[in-house]
Amino acid sequence: MRTILLFILFLSIEYSYAQEYFGTLKTIDGEAVSFTTILIKNSENKVLAFKASDSDGAFTLTIPKTIEEETLVIEINHLGYKKVRQDIKEGKLNYNIIMERQAINLSEVQVRSKPIIRNIGDTLSYNIDSFAKNEDRSINDVIKRLPGIEVNESGQIKFNGQSISNLYIDGDDLLDEKYAIGTKTIPYSMVKELEVLQNHQPLKVLKNKTLSDKVAINLVIKEEAKLKLTGQAKLGLGLPEQYDGELNSILFNKKYKMLNILEVNNIGDDLSLNFDESNSPKLLSSGTIGSPGLDKSRYFLNNSISANANNLINYKNGLQLKAGIKMLLDQNKMEYKTTTDLYSLNDTIQYSEQQNINNHPLLTNLSINAQLNKEKYYFNNALKFAYSKETNSSLLLNNEIDMKQRLKNQVHSFSNNLEYVPELKNKNILRFNWYLSYFNQPQNLYVQPGVNAQIFNDGIPFESTSQFAESPNWLNRISLAYQLTKGRIKQDYQVGIVNELQRLNSQLRFKQLDGTQTSYQSDNDNNLKWNRNQFFVNGSYEYKKGAFESALSIPIILQRTSYSDEGFNLDKSETQLLITPALRIKYMTGSENYLSFNYKFSNQTGNINNVFRGAILTNYRSLQANDADLQKQYNHNLDLTFNFRRSINMLFMNTGICYKNSKSTTIVSNIISDNISQTILLPFLNHINSYKIHGGISKYIFSLGATADLKTSWEYTHFDQLLNENLIPINNISFMLNPSLEARLLNRISLNYGSTATWITSKSGTNNTSTLPDRQIQNLNQSMGITYAPYKNTFLRVSGRHQLTKQSGIKNINYFFVDINASYKLVKWQTDIELNLTNLANITSYETYSISANSSIYSKYELRGRMTILKFIFNL
Repeated sequence: MRTILLFILFLSIEYSYAQEYFGTLKTIDGEAVSFTTILIKNSENKVLAFKASDSDGAFTLTIPKTIEEETLVIEINHLGYKKVRQDIKEGKLNYNIIMERQAINLSEVQVRSKPIIRNIGDTLSYNIDSFAKNEDRSINDVIKRLPGIEVNESGQIKFNGQSISNLYIDGDDLLDEKYAIGTKTIPYSMVKELEVLQNHQPLKVLKNKTLSDKVAINLVIKEEAKLKLTGQAKLGLGLPEQYDGELNSILFNKKYKMLNILEVNNIGDDLSLNFDESNSPKLLSSGTIGSPGLDKSRYFLNNSISANANNLINYKNGLQLKAGIKMLLDQNKMEYKTTTDLYSLNDTIQYSEQQNINNHPLLTNLSINAQLNKEKYYFNNALKFAYSKETNSSLLLNNEIDMKQRLKNQVHSFSNNLEYVPELKNKNILRFNWYLSYFNQPQNLYVQPGVNAQIFNDGIPFESTSQFAESPNWLNRISLAYQLTKGRIKQDYQVGIVNELQRLNSQLRFKQLDGTQTSYQSDNDNNLKWNRNQFFVNGSYEYKKGAFESALSIPIILQRTSYSDEGFNLDKSETQLLITPALRIKYMTGSENYLSFNYKFSNQTGNINNVFRGAILTNYRSLQANDADLQKQYNHNLDLTFNFRRSINMLFMNTGICYKNSKSTTIVSNIISDNISQTILLPFLNHINSYKIHGGISKYIFSLGATADLKTSWEYTHFDQLLNENLIPINNISFMLNPSLEARLLNRISLNYGSTATWITSKSGTNNTSTLPDRQIQNLNQSMGITYAPYKNTFLRVSGRHQLTKQSGIKNINYFFVDINASYKLVKWQTDIELNLTNLANITSYETYSISANSSIYSKYELRGRMTILKFIFNL
């Protein structure tokens, strides 16, 4: 409640801490000059407020009282009238301005004062200089404060609640989906405008021929920034034994674009976030705990070096070639301990775990892309390779038993995606797509000494455990579509095939005290062969009239799945007919507002991980196997969303309700005992229901030069859990509130505040005579920063983060982190000097609680402690 009241107080500042100026615009003959934009600017020519005069020529503008009036001017530019620029006098509020007509040669008109934001068709443009602050460095610093746009900690961008599909740089997609490295590197001074492209269609041949609900962003580069190669060299050294270095080169012109970065650091900056993620989950892991709810830089103990090269060439014939090369070599470690309480109907079982993990990853990605995007046809071929090797070793204390672990991972993968989309002579469209990929991730887990002898080795002590698992996968997908572009209802018909060939191999071995090796309870190894073939047809129908549009697709899939493992006398095949319709309806309730409805039914079947019979030790205390046929899952997803915008007033709102219903033919059975958890997939009907209500509002407050945001959501989920042979209904309820504000309070002071409050409740149903204990946890995460510019080009920033965790029956957990950043810009030398003091309170450990369906988890992590680093940033 305190957080809500604080946020309302911030919003009320616009009205209680503001000064109003008013007046009229008229000619010497008394004729009103209507619908003319009036600007108030400061001494740096920054726009503080603007508004159009009404039909009578009257206007009213509001700015903060704290701004010195002698530094302000009223400026008016209107085609056909002489420019007016009048100083604002102290104490004077009423300005009746006489506009003088003049004849103007239209070929000589120059627009010198652009609005902060403008909306033309489906494109919304933000003027970057209007939102930038002197202390900003990268374009990411500016994007974070644009009204209607949000950026999460990993760099992903959303516009009015919707994730963007692409980030372009002057119309070219240089960075693909890993665009965060670009927004964090590109200087904001290079960017003229940020364009939000709504209803975005990236293929020119399909433009205005098919409906799209995608949103993309385009960074418009300033003309002077296109002329030469630019970049930065960063060198940072500090205590205790800290280093941070970066060298980047940037060129964005029409023909050639590049963004190449070499980075080294041990300050907790995780460079692996810039790499493509694995497209297959890992079967094996070294621990059972997740990451703490902190910025990764506070607990990530690393020594990293990374090279990231992105280059693009545009040829005169329209051919675009693009290449990306990424390499990372890292050494990092993590220390933690945790206590997990697992609740069954008749007992509470406690696991304790303490690990000191050392990790040594090597990651490489290579991508080569050739594209022709023309009005008559589209051609694209994207080839990708990935290789990674990771060795993870740890000292582990599990329920007071000292252990050693080693986990080795490797990834080998490649994929090629070929697309060809020509427009035929009859103006209809043909689409051909061929996707081919291979992926394999062999893993080896080694645990010493031998534990859980009662389960693994008939109670006989043994020396060590080793688990090997891999699942190589080949995937081939070919499709051909024909699109009818004429008529009121646009039609699209597609046919295609999908071939998946996979194998799951695993070996679980126990080394005895005499050196011999045995398997688990004389169990056979997994040698599972998997083959899935699909033939599909899809009819899509689009209709648009006035404010109404709809899109319906009806995929029909004939699928045959076969899997066999001779060691378990397993040989099964199944043929299915799957129908997965999807419907999207959109209705424009205004020029910028719309109501959308989405429904999708998915009729899915399980994968190879649901049918293997041999036991796999997924981590040192978790054993997984299956005893069910192929899983079948039926999902209904409904979403109703209202999107509201007033771009000229910089007001953005969205709200919606979601419903998900899932029915599965299998259920996960968990058998927990004092030292081990066993997971078995059983043939048992399982229902999951979920309801969610969400909303968000973003408003630019002109009088403060501030962006205020508020997001909230409520979600209820019901499902069944099979625990120690007891079926327990579980109800989870969560509520989230996230206000934020960034404002310039005085000419030299900026303030930003953000908080996230969550309430999570987990309780069991009433179908059993005894139930699990109800659990509720409350988290409050607040951050505040104040930036002060005592002198020109000098900035001092103090930031704090407060975290509070509450759980009934347990002592509250409170943390407050304080960081200081001081920087000075040597404009003549194009150099920034920056001093960072982090974690001034020297908090070296962090405790937290979390809850799930049948567990409560206490965790304690080791943090980096106090750090000091001095950086020199040379703008080349």
